[in-house]
Amino acid sequence: MSTDEDIYTQNARIVLLGVAQDGGVPQCGCNCPRCMAVLNGSSPELYPVSLGISDEEGKFHLIEASRTLSRQLHLWGRSLEQFGVKMDVVSPITSVSVTHLHLGHIDGLGLFGREVMGCKNGSVRLIASKPVIDELGSRAVLDPFSPEIIEDAKDVQLGKGVTVSFHRVPHREEEVGETHGIVIRGKNRSLLFLPDHDTYSETLEWQKMESLREWLKHLSVDLVMIDGTFFTAEEVAGRRCDSTQIPHPPISQSLSILGERRSDDPDIIFVHLNHTNRVIDDPVKQAEVEKLGWKIGQQGQVFEI
Repeated sequence: MSTDEDIYTQNARIVLLGVAQDGGVPQCGCNCPRCMAVLNGSSPELYPVSLGISDEEGKFHLIEASRTLSRQLHLWGRSLEQFGVKMDVVSPITSVSVTHLHLGHIDGLGLFGREVMGCKNGSVRLIASKPVIDELGSRAVLDPFSPEIIEDAKDVQLGKGVTVSFHRVPHREEEVGETHGIVIRGKNRSLLFLPDHDTYSETLEWQKMESLREWLKHLSVDLVMIDGTFFTAEEVAGRRCDSTQIPHPPISQSLSILGERRSDDPDIIFVHLNHTNRVIDDPVKQAEVEKLGWKIGQQGQVFEI
């Protein structure tokens, strides 16, 4: 069997640790058939969206920290088995990067403190924008962390063979201050992680790009994990609020914009799936995505970079 050192001196890897919107599936307080199927044990739980990165030295880096972190660290460990390594729970975590302040992206940060994981003060890098760092400081969760404030579109060395850069996008600024997509680059491939943004028109205007394809080409990425919160805006009709209060480009709009995958397109994978999204378990909706050459995120997927 390979050792940890053997595995991690080869390639950096990204593991998709969660594919759901902030509330996960099941979502708290919901008795819809999809959530009840998980509660009754007939469907697997879907964790809030998150990535785990292992660099070339075997150090572990987290993108987003959710309250389901204990199960995600176990999922991360299981994903290593295909490479000949047995690790029940991945640890320790060297760094955490955060895109924005919405609940499911940060509610696991408190787990690093003395009440749970007991990380030493300043022992874990926390990489985020200044508004995110400042707000987290006001919530008294920063003790285990060594905060690093990012500059827009500037590379940050995450670990050996891996850099990240943050790219600002519009997303409910009045609530979260700033939101960023994160580009993760390894020696061989790169990935754009964009779980949340309001609209394509606003995002492209902010990035000074004419089209989604132009922006992705400019970023020079091979993989894209993109906001797939809803399949259509209508799926939240009659619930606690309408879609104008929770803006996300629906998958149906993304498919309309993209059409069929072209030979020079990156792989596009939809993540951040709301519990109302039929693409989670409806073969018809899944086929609508896949017949055009795009994909739906699956927990535990591994991507070598």
